[in-house]
Amino acid sequence: MKTVIAYLRERGSVLGAWGLCAAAFALVTAVYGLPAEGVLYAAALSALGVAALLGAGWPGWRRRVEALRRAAADPDRDHIPLPEPAAGPHGLEGACRRALDAQTEQCAALRRARRQTQDDLLDYFAVWAHQVKTPLAAMRLLLQSGADPAQLEPELFRTEGYVDAAMGYLRLGADSRDLALAPTALDRVVRGCVRRWARMFILGRLRLDYAGDADARPVTDPKWVEFILDQLLSNAVKYTPPGGAVTLRATADALTVADTGPGIDEADLPRIFEKGYTGANGRQKGAASSGLGLYLCALAAKRMGCELGAENRPQGGCVLTLRFPAAGTLYE
Repeated sequence: MKTVIAYLRERGSVLGAWGLCAAAFALVTAVYGLPAEGVLYAAALSALGVAALLGAGWPGWRRRVEALRRAAADPDRDHIPLPEPAAGPHGLEGACRRALDAQTEQCAALRRARRQTQDDLLDYFAVWAHQVKTPLAAMRLLLQSGADPAQLEPELFRTEGYVDAAMGYLRLGADSRDLALAPTALDRVVRGCVRRWARMFILGRLRLDYAGDADARPVTDPKWVEFILDQLLSNAVKYTPPGGAVTLRATADALTVADTGPGIDEADLPRIFEKGYTGANGRQKGAASSGLGLYLCALAAKRMGCELGAENRPQGGCVLTLRFPAAGTLYE
């Protein structure tokens, strides 16, 4: 009953027009002294016409209302199958339908993006949980064997690195605004990273050579440069054999990390920054690579307007270069 009343209220203009016409007939009849039966007869005939008109429009109106009710009951629907507008695509109902279709498509796109983000997050943390179990298991074994607590340091450092990478992944989300570009004292950032990694270089019996321009101040975000450098140093320590060397160079144009490890397979070079791609080195026994570190570095570099590239050295090992944007580049 409520639906019928709502339909009649929407068609109030038709009923109002019928009432005005009946009143006009009655007025003319009264002014000219015509018989009242004519007015009643005309009103009855017009009422039948109005009823037929309302009855013809009722099924289509009801179908559209029911379709909208079903859509309201299922807000995750990507498409609302509505009947064709009664007045065609250029009427008011057609315009409303186009607006509804546009909003529905936008909501569907947002839902797809949200699902993709959730899937990516689950995939990442599934790999992350597998990675972090390795140093945790190593620390447990060391504790059970009564080892020197100093032996726990490398595994603890690795665990902290995995936690920092997870936090970086979350901060690098599509809607992230965690970016502050400004002229940055690059030498200070690099030296801070070097001090943090010094113990790992000693334990790995690696030599670190650093040459930096103390006056270099590229426009970048120091926090994300530090994040990228941490990931690059982690790979260098992981793949460079004992007795090898890691070389750092920092200028206003670029930051480079070179090692004397096995280098990168030529077939892997075009893909090492892809998400989840581990390459030949990452698939070696004991490498424990997830293929996410360099992906996060490339993503962070892109956010800062930088370029991250990799190449092999003729004498062995590889070089990863973070190139800063040219001076004077404007950022929003």
